[in-house]
Amino acid sequence: MIKKCDRRAPRAVIAVASLLALPASYARAQDCPPVPAPAVDLTIERYYEDGAGSIVEPTRMEAYKAQTAPLVEFVGFVTQQADRAWQQRSSPQGTIACTLAWLKGWADGGAYLGKMSSKQAEAQRRWDLAGTALAYVKVRKWASAEERAAIEPWLVKWADATRAVFDDKGVKRNNHWYWLGLAQAGVAVATNDNQRWQDAKAIFEDALADIKPDGTLPLEMAREGRALHYHVFALEPLIMMAEIAAQRGEDWYALREGALHRLVAKTAQGLADPAIFDKLAGVAQQRPVKPGYGWAIAYRARFPDRMPDAIAQPDGHRYIGGDVTVLERALSSPP
Repeated sequence: MIKKCDRRAPRAVIAVASLLALPASYARAQDCPPVPAPAVDLTIERYYEDGAGSIVEPTRMEAYKAQTAPLVEFVGFVTQQADRAWQQRSSPQGTIACTLAWLKGWADGGAYLGKMSSKQAEAQRRWDLAGTALAYVKVRKWASAEERAAIEPWLVKWADATRAVFDDKGVKRNNHWYWLGLAQAGVAVATNDNQRWQDAKAIFEDALADIKPDGTLPLEMAREGRALHYHVFALEPLIMMAEIAAQRGEDWYALREGALHRLVAKTAQGLADPAIFDKLAGVAQQRPVKPGYGWAIAYRARFPDRMPDAIAQPDGHRYIGGDVTVLERALSSPP
């Protein structure tokens, strides 16, 4: 269950109120769906039935989908709208206004800043922060002073809350640590916070240190039948961080003698032939293995010689702020 902010005004009224301060040129925002009530406390339970996190229990998975449905709605909508604003050839103002109205509505309500019921809830908060921050990066230059004053401090508080979890030295610094890095990087760009950007870089370098000479990640190999799946999932935030850095004129791909390239190569080999990971993990990999979202598109565009064969995948996902090509356009566009 997700506890939502107690808001007495009807949701339609909230949405309209959020838009009143916008210029008349944003009139098309009247087509914007009502802002849903912000999710403050998250009650989300783990959906694996084994300690290794390799076997999904169907009933728990259905419960997880129900528990996260409001979050999927919110993050999915703002990422889609942010992409749409860049993809529209004319009159994107209404889409921009709608995206900002939803973001401000959840910022005003303190979404994600309440109690987390479990490690799974903490993970969800981390993934959703990455996607939300990057969606905001796409529309930030159009935000009013009032919207920025609401949204950006909220992202900072959210980022601080996700980072605090890892103050516990007992928390594994596996792919969850890398997703924190992307979340911190997104907030750093969204708020012009250089210290947070350096923190993201430190997490990125930690991840590179985890990559073995053969291109594998030991903590993801421990996921047994989902080892390949989690190599893909770990690679996703790392590629996105490297791509954001590249747009800022920094070559993170070259760090630690190009260790990230080893991880990409091994993961791509596994996707082409999962039997490679059957042998490495000592257990058959669950098939089919999803190739992730966007990372291979971005990587191949930058390094076509390193990955000559295309990996078929969607061009984006809500956890990475939507479409990766749109993000690159937004990052390279003058503020």
